[in-house]
Amino acid sequence: MFFNIMLSDSHCHLNHSPLVDNLAQVLQQTGEKGINHFLVPATCPDDWSITLQLAQSYSQIYAAIGIHPWFVASYNELALSQLEQLLHHHPQALIGEIGLDFARAHNLVDKNLQINCFEAQLQLAKSAQRPVIIHHVHATDACLHSIKRCRFTCGGIAHAFSGSMEEAQAWIKHGFLIGVGSLLLRPQAKKIRLIAERLPLQHMVIETDAPYMSPLPHQNNRPENLRQIAETIASLRNGHWQDIANITSENVLKIIPAQS
Repeated sequence: MFFNIMLSDSHCHLNHSPLVDNLAQVLQQTGEKGINHFLVPATCPDDWSITLQLAQSYSQIYAAIGIHPWFVASYNELALSQLEQLLHHHPQALIGEIGLDFARAHNLVDKNLQINCFEAQLQLAKSAQRPVIIHHVHATDACLHSIKRCRFTCGGIAHAFSGSMEEAQAWIKHGFLIGVGSLLLRPQAKKIRLIAERLPLQHMVIETDAPYMSPLPHQNNRPENLRQIAETIASLRNGHWQDIANITSENVLKIIPAQS
């Protein structure tokens, strides 16, 4: 039924509970919805190993490893060296989820620590020629400034985008795809609905961020919601969800490094 349709979740934490605890069932359920590729980001050294193992065990899973700004306390020279070694041994892995979250930075010291961690990983990604997955909360300008300062040109994904069309164009200018996700399923999220309606599809990927960012309160997000995201975009654009699925999936697969 779905042989000619691809749905790819460009940001799904299959490496985290409860999804990793019932992974076979999750993959069966998502397969029934036509979801057949997942880009799975790590957040800190503690989950790098499981993330890479999943990518080795399941052909539909691709890995990204990095230090998320919430876990900046795990950043040090040893962790950076370990990350470099893992990237060398896993040539298809992206770097992520990295970035800046100034909602979690309470002073200049906190901000600078996040920036140092982010830019060290950008430099590593630049050396390894890997795209990155970027978390950017209250920090879009700062993220773009770091990208310019590092002269980073490998692109990647601006994850969980919620900004304006002008901000989207700024990311695109630097080679990034725009991650349209579960926020779209909240009717009050007007900015992302406008992005979903008007942004050229060649610049868009879709994501759930499951089990996080649930569109419903007090519930875990589900990877199956990716189908609803594609259908919502299609409705906003007066198109077909299958076309949204195929184009955004192609966009994801284009940034996965080739197996050497």
